[in-house]
Amino acid sequence: MSMPDYRTFFRRSASFLLAGFLTAAQALAQQPENAAPIQDAVQSQEAAAEPTTESATEMDTVILALCHEISILQKNVEKRIAIRESLVTEADETYSFFDTRVYEMSAVLYALDDQKIFTMAFYCKAATRLVKLYYERRPDFQGHEARVGEEMARIQKLIQSLEEVNTDGLSETSMVQRDEALTTCHSLLEKLEKEKEQLACLKELFNNLGNKVNALNAESNKLFNTLFSKVFYTPSHIARYIFLNPGMIYRACMSAWESSADSKLQLPSDRGTLQHYGMVLLGMLLCAYLLSRAIVCWGFKKMLEKSGNYDKRHAFTNVTTILLIAVLLIISEMQSTDYLLKSAASLGAEFLLLTSAILFSLVTRLKYGTINAGIRIYMPYLLLGGFFMLLRMFMAPNIVVNVSMPVLFTLVSLFSLLTWVRQRHRLPRLDRFFATISLVLTILGSILCWAGFSFMAFLVLMTWIMLMTSILLLVGLWDLLHHYEKRRKERNKKEIVWFRPFISKLVLPCLAIFLILFSLIWPAATFDMGDLIISKIYATTEIKDLITFSWGHVILVILIAIVLNYLIFLGKNTLREIYGENYEVGTIPTFVTLSTLFLWGLFVFTSLVIMNANYNGILMVMGGLSMGIGFALKDTIENIISGLSLMLGRLRQGDMIECDGYRGRVSSLGYRSTMIETLDGSIIAFQNSQLFNKNFRNMTRNHKFECVKVEVGISYGTDVEKARGIVLEALSSLPFLSKIKKTSVVLDSFGDSSVNLGVWVWIPVMTKASSLSTVRERIYHAFNEYGISIPFPQQDLYVKEFPGRQPEEKPKASPREE
Repeated sequence: MSMPDYRTFFRRSASFLLAGFLTAAQALAQQPENAAPIQDAVQSQEAAAEPTTESATEMDTVILALCHEISILQKNVEKRIAIRESLVTEADETYSFFDTRVYEMSAVLYALDDQKIFTMAFYCKAATRLVKLYYERRPDFQGHEARVGEEMARIQKLIQSLEEVNTDGLSETSMVQRDEALTTCHSLLEKLEKEKEQLACLKELFNNLGNKVNALNAESNKLFNTLFSKVFYTPSHIARYIFLNPGMIYRACMSAWESSADSKLQLPSDRGTLQHYGMVLLGMLLCAYLLSRAIVCWGFKKMLEKSGNYDKRHAFTNVTTILLIAVLLIISEMQSTDYLLKSAASLGAEFLLLTSAILFSLVTRLKYGTINAGIRIYMPYLLLGGFFMLLRMFMAPNIVVNVSMPVLFTLVSLFSLLTWVRQRHRLPRLDRFFATISLVLTILGSILCWAGFSFMAFLVLMTWIMLMTSILLLVGLWDLLHHYEKRRKERNKKEIVWFRPFISKLVLPCLAIFLILFSLIWPAATFDMGDLIISKIYATTEIKDLITFSWGHVILVILIAIVLNYLIFLGKNTLREIYGENYEVGTIPTFVTLSTLFLWGLFVFTSLVIMNANYNGILMVMGGLSMGIGFALKDTIENIISGLSLMLGRLRQGDMIECDGYRGRVSSLGYRSTMIETLDGSIIAFQNSQLFNKNFRNMTRNHKFECVKVEVGISYGTDVEKARGIVLEALSSLPFLSKIKKTSVVLDSFGDSSVNLGVWVWIPVMTKASSLSTVRERIYHAFNEYGISIPFPQQDLYVKEFPGRQPEEKPKASPREE
């Protein structure tokens, strides 16, 4: 049983109960007050003896319940019909609006030629927006038809129930109610049938309109492809006639400009309207300048004086003025109802934001004396871009662009070359690099313009300018952050530890991603192709049986990687602050390494999910490449597995080990290799697989003490027990010796000139050299104090003759000597 049947059942049950209570109350009211109980019994027996009367009462109750249900249904259906009538009226108005707009847009698109790229791009984008708006506002006729069908089926069931009622035992009142209910149901059914026919008619109209919209969308896409071909692949040869026949070129430009202003969607071209907009722009410029001067010179005067940038106040005023004008244009765009004016205001605001970003970077990074040099370097390219934006706003025909851009590109190239030669030595290395690249691209753009590819030259140059602006803005923000931290140090304020990593590792990388995307989309938006670029970014690319992804998915994965990298860095810093010096030793580095490995593994799995990876296909490819991958990455995989084994049991970062004759501390335990810092300060790297297979000595695994023998000799005849007691007493007060492992002194051997004692001490592994030095000093001073000598070997040499030499004869004595 469906849900409407349950509702009908409960309503009928409630109607039966209500009718029963009403009947009982009526019967009690009709009885005389002095009736005897015997008469009541007789009446009850008579009522029991008349089954036909009881059956008639039950049928009257059923009719009453059905009439009650139909009255409720009538009210609900009439309400829904009224609502649907308003929806039908709205749908009719929507159809009229879109039918008119589609007809106008189709007529304009079919009448356009490829000699007006800006106009073509504008109408193509308008057509795309119209198609998108149509599918957003198209009524849901299928849902309305389904609801109307359900209501009609329900009314038909009620009609069938009323017609099947046995009328033999019905009272006259019930018969009248039944007939009225049937009339009401038939009336409702007729209204619903008319509404269903009206919905079907509207659905058919919208289906036909949808075919027109699809045709309009196909035509706009076709014109977009023509636009691409015109911009990138089709050269214009008009530039070669600039100097050959300038009069003809001038007349052709004026004729094309006049013919391009015929559309009613063009910018206003009458003198009065243009003067009005000119005065508005001039007023906006004046108000923005006065407001920015008040903000910089009055609001931030003390801040500029403290930071030593008060001499840059005029430069900051100019940057603020441009920003305020951009904000005013954005507000105008939001308030305007004309789509073309909205587009012009949007382009103007975006170009001013670009200019302000470059000036902001120059003002924050350069010294006061070099700001003008930086402005001279970048300003020619901005003026060239601004002139092209004006051509775009006024929908200039192709011939005007192809005639003006070669000359402008050539002039800008010459001026930029002259400025680069004069000013490049006064600028930092970054600005010299950008100036050189910009100059090369401008010269290349000049060549492209004279070859007939003016639009492509501008698109390439504006893409580079946007990338350059993004980098300069990031560098300017970084420099501003550096100045902020420097000022805090000068004020002796506590350094904000989390702020710099937050900006450098999270904010700036994410901002770089969005700025790069914007630098690719905005130049295309000047041709009204920004939506097309965005659709290309979100368009899916399928690698058969592997993954199905889009550039949007790739960007999302990169952003997740940036956020994850920052979170890992934040976690490491938090643990370092908690554990301090103990962070580099023990199980903490191992925990950090394994956690990092787990998080990046989770990131890889999430990336595969985002990329809609086909795991069966990936497993098949990996299975096919497993042999080659196994041989190519054999050592790498072995090192990773050995590294994990070392981390989980045998070795920890900070341990002191001995391996291959080298003794040192484990400074880094990575996935592929282990770094050992020896006692002399050098770093030795062991591959994890090699270290895993070696029998190295871990000096700090069980405890941090090492048993070392110190040899000391005493002269023969010295009391050994007395010497042992002196040594133990002298070493008992040393704090660094182990309190658990006791020091012992044994007679080690008999030497040539001394009795050798072996002093076995447990000293800290990490301070072995200094501890042994202290032990020897204590023993030496104790023996000196108690008069025990430490003999050293002595030998006497008697030379009888030198081999290979004749003995010298003694001279004879003289007679006088005799």
